[in-house]
Amino acid sequence: MAKVRDKEEKWYYSFLPYNVSAGSTNALVPLFITEGLKGTVAQVGIVNAAISLASVPGAILWGNLSDTTRKRVPFVLLGFLGVAFSLLLMGFANSMTEYYLANLMFGFMGASIAPVGTVMVLECFPRQQWSKRLGDFSRVGGLGWVLGLILGTAWLTLFPGQDQSAQMRALFMLAGGLGFLSVFLGWYYMREPSRSVFRKELPQFDLYRVPNYLMEKLRYMPHRLLYIVELSGKNMSPVNFTRNLKRYCAVVFLAFTGFLSFYVALPIYLNHYVGLNSSQVFAVYLASSFMSMVFYAYTGKLVNRFGGRRVQGLAFGLRMVLFPLFFLVTMVPMGHNALFLFMCVLNGLSGICWALLIVAGDALVAEMSLRRFRSQSMGLYNSVRGIATIVGSLMGGMVAQYFGYLSLFMISAVFVLVSIVLLMVIKVDADIVEDDEAVVS
Repeated sequence: MAKVRDKEEKWYYSFLPYNVSAGSTNALVPLFITEGLKGTVAQVGIVNAAISLASVPGAILWGNLSDTTRKRVPFVLLGFLGVAFSLLLMGFANSMTEYYLANLMFGFMGASIAPVGTVMVLECFPRQQWSKRLGDFSRVGGLGWVLGLILGTAWLTLFPGQDQSAQMRALFMLAGGLGFLSVFLGWYYMREPSRSVFRKELPQFDLYRVPNYLMEKLRYMPHRLLYIVELSGKNMSPVNFTRNLKRYCAVVFLAFTGFLSFYVALPIYLNHYVGLNSSQVFAVYLASSFMSMVFYAYTGKLVNRFGGRRVQGLAFGLRMVLFPLFFLVTMVPMGHNALFLFMCVLNGLSGICWALLIVAGDALVAEMSLRRFRSQSMGLYNSVRGIATIVGSLMGGMVAQYFGYLSLFMISAVFVLVSIVLLMVIKVDADIVEDDEAVVS
């Protein structure tokens, strides 16, 4: 009996190998473009934008199909399988065209995993356990992501060689194998939930309060993908959203455009300009993810004490300063190891900022949302972040390619600066007194 119960409650560990594979290839995807396929940083931006662009229709399609059929397990397994095959195709790619197609497949097929998996958690457990179970599910994702970065760092360190392309291809194969392991574990452990969760139940549930340990991804998609599958013309009517929430979306667009334009070029900058090898680039990313995971435990307390606007403004401000520092420290005479350590420290601080700004952002959206439309408001918020990902990726790759890294880092900082000014101007509590009944839907 205990074994049956454990099997029912721990099925979400089948997501662990998938998250390990995602973490181990996060920095690998852009590095392989320049090291394995001899591409450019502009092409890195195009690939990253393509992944995000393919994820949007994928999330809507798979989520709606899952809701219509009331089936969850097939769509999660299909996502695992699609990710596994796409990673293998990346490893076998010999041209940018083949690589583009593999990454489009990754974005489209993998988009079913997060939203459908989250709904499965809600459907498998009683409402009073939702916060705890979603927190556990999120921790599995964060743990897998960090383990993946450790795996990538160790792989490229323990198997050095002149042919970096071969090392990277082998890592893609390993990551694909982990994806297939998730397929097997999911097939063995997952069962269709005995109850269904309807979308109208979600606005009354404060999902923003659930601990979230998912890390900032180069191929970024919003961490609350649960919401994107329910967007429609009726749900997205302007009258559903408060005035300040609409203004806040402009803040989010500017900030995340700056973030993504910086991070899309960072691995290539570290490798080509700073001179770090591939394993050291992974270590720099590991520093960010580790610090994010550690500080998530404290960010909620800071938001409750100082307010979401102040905490997010602080995080934005720190990143605005940190981005140019990634370039400026290279102008100080120091050894290679010291420079590598500085990059780890800077990205670790940026990871702390990520934890702060994400938790504060979720809390701000909840505060600025009308209760009846909280789910739609989170969907709008995540959609804006997704659009910023595409714009920032394209802009970052092009600016780095044609104007250099210093110009890119300064432009990224300017985007964040403008978002800070707008954030400070907006009075986030001005619309909270509005009564839901006053809104005409």
